[in-house]
Parts: sequence; C-alpha cells; structure tokens
Amino acid sequence: TGPGGPLLSPSGGFLLCKTGWHCSRLLGDCGFHTPVSTALSFIPLGMAAPSMKERQVCWGARDEYWKCLDENTDDASQCKKLRSSFESSCPQQWIKYFDKRRDYLKFKEKFEAGEFQPSKTTAKS
Repeated sequence: TGPGGPLLSPSGGFLLCKTGWHCSRLLGDCGFHTPVSTALSFIPLGMAAPSMKERQVCWGARDEYWKCLDENTDDASQCKKLRSSFESSCPQQWIKYFDKRRDYLKFKEKFEAGEFQPSKTTAKS
C-alpha cells in the first residue's frame, strides 16, 4: 500500500489494483502510477487478502488443474474435480487471471514453436 494505506471507497472498502497493489489514499493511484480508474476489484473492509497459506493452496490447486489439462490435451471434462478444487481454493478474480494466463502461455508456446496459424480474417488485414 502507499503511504496513506488503501484507498477507501465511500461504501467502506478498498480497491485492489490490477498491479496487485492497494490504491494509495494520498496519491489517488494504484502502485506504479496506475490511475484508480483501472482498479481491478473492490474488497469490503472486513475481507482480508489471502494469507500465505491460502495463496499456496490456491497455486497448488491451479498447478494440479493445469497439469491435468496438459495430460488430457486440454479436455476440461477430464479435470472437473480439479477445476472445482481450483475454484474453491482461489478468489474469483485470480481464477479469471489464471485462466487468461494459461491461454496466453499456450498461445505463446505455439507461436514460438512456429505452430500458430492466423485465421483467414486476420491474414487479410
């Protein structure tokens, strides 16, 4: 957090920024000078950020789920139990981030291996 602590909202919570930093009350921005308007989510005052143990449980559940997807050529129907464990172990915003992160990493892997084929629409533009 910045020198003033988290940025409190009028309804009594604080904003969590895309950068992972709490928004600074004094600076009016998220860490690294990101405008408050790019805040990622609102966390009520009574809700604390995940502890180290909770983060480790979340990351472990994510890793097990991703491993299952890798072993089953991304067939999510084979990994329903692990997906459920992943979803119950992590905050919703983290799940969205990790899903997008996996998609990006898979795209990057194909691109670097020369396996990426742009769609016909993309190739024309």
